[in-house]
Amino acid sequence: MTVVVLHDLGDPAGGARWRAAAPDWIVPELPGHGATPPVRTGHYDPMSPIAIARWSIADPDDATVVGVRRNAHGALVHAAGGGCARVVIVDGLWGRWRSPSEQVDAFYGFVRAIAGDPAATGPAPSAGTDPRATYGYGLFTSARFSQRFWAAIGQPVLVVETPRSTTPPGERAERMSWFGGPTELVELDTDDPAAIVTAIDRWLRPDDEVRR
Repeated sequence: MTVVVLHDLGDPAGGARWRAAAPDWIVPELPGHGATPPVRTGHYDPMSPIAIARWSIADPDDATVVGVRRNAHGALVHAAGGGCARVVIVDGLWGRWRSPSEQVDAFYGFVRAIAGDPAATGPAPSAGTDPRATYGYGLFTSARFSQRFWAAIGQPVLVVETPRSTTPPGERAERMSWFGGPTELVELDTDDPAAIVTAIDRWLRPDDEVRR
């Protein structure tokens, strides 16, 4: 079984904590993190992690993709394209839905924040976390879009929610019902990758003894 983890965009630790928690999983260092060079365009988009996941998987029929927070959407896009047998999203059910006018305001706020940050507009560092990555992808969505998109995902989906989740607790069950396949929710009281890996292990191998 192959498990690929797409760590959160802008995580100062990159994939290091995930590799330590799951040394037998594939945890690529995404562009702009650790020793991996930043993207040449200076603009981060979720297609890069999706491509990296695709390159990392030899047999999609025996693969699980884990998308962490801002890369949960990319993991779901990969799953919708048939690139894996199972998908896990960590804090990935989106936050409070915004009205159209709020989305416009949020987008312009996103652009102004980057433009006003000298570290984000200057040359990218040769190593470490690219400051531009900490701002995310600038993706905005709606309940209607998510409902239609997630319905196309027929693979089993594990949803892991931690204290860092921005999804309203009362809306989690409804949002999970939008997926086209079976779903399971695990709510943790920590965002420690080791605890998340243990929860994923239990889901992947419910009849086996969890190694961690």
